[in-house]
Amino acid sequence: MEHQVKHAPPFWINPNFRLNTPNFRFSWYMADINTLRQEATVFLEERKVYQASSQCVVCMLSPNHDTLYIVYAENTNFGNLRLQKWLRETIRDEITARAKLVLPPRLRELEKKHNLYGNRVFVKKLRGNTMGCCSVYNDITLMPGLIIMPQPLIDSVILHEMAHYKHKHHRKSFWKFLSQLLGEDAKMQKGAMDIALSKYWLQIKYLMK
Repeated sequence: MEHQVKHAPPFWINPNFRLNTPNFRFSWYMADINTLRQEATVFLEERKVYQASSQCVVCMLSPNHDTLYIVYAENTNFGNLRLQKWLRETIRDEITARAKLVLPPRLRELEKKHNLYGNRVFVKKLRGNTMGCCSVYNDITLMPGLIIMPQPLIDSVILHEMAHYKHKHHRKSFWKFLSQLLGEDAKMQKGAMDIALSKYWLQIKYLMK
């Protein structure tokens, strides 16, 4: 028991763990174990299956990766750390796939809106608490976890990186230009965004590790 507690994750992924955002969500469904095992063998390219001893969990993938349906048996032990790891990695992979579909087009929309253009856009994990970065070549990289934030927070991060197209620093001229893009004082907006982000950040860090 002590070993289990010592290595317990910060969030237990179970039917009480919900994620429902405009860009990504998942839903839980309970099914009979025998039916679940039969269904687990069908259309495997659209499903991910966890089976161990008497347990079975099936994650059904939507074509555009915006919804993940998690189907589980009544006897599922969500305290099993291997199952927890499998669920987290499955959710992480779907969030990443969805982010790659959504974030680059959104950046292009904002570029067109502001008549401000960069180069390439990448979606991949970044070090530390970095949500986005802009290279000297005006390539922008965005972290996949952005996709489970509210749209105003997503846009704020993208616009912050776009401001680096013109200003490769965080001096006064950068904040002035970013304020023009945001339509409000950038430093005040950043303070409000940091407060709003704190609601999501620990969950994002855990799911995307």
